[in-house]
Amino acid sequence: MKEEEIELGKVYRCHPIGFEAAVEGEVVSKMANCAVIRINACEQVDEELREDKSNMVVAKYSSFTAV
Repeated sequence: MKEEEIELGKVYRCHPIGFEAAVEGEVVSKMANCAVIRINACEQVDEELREDKSNMVVAKYSSFTAV
């Protein structure tokens, strides 16, 4: 997706930087090439990383898909 298609407060599926699988989460902030996401759900393989990051991650806009 493109930056202009992504809305603050909406939930998207995306692949955060450093994660093995995609996550589902809410956009809390937008930057030039990526957004900050509050994770709602992730795969078991990334659960420990999610906890380490306090549910807040960064993902490139190109990895976003609508939920």
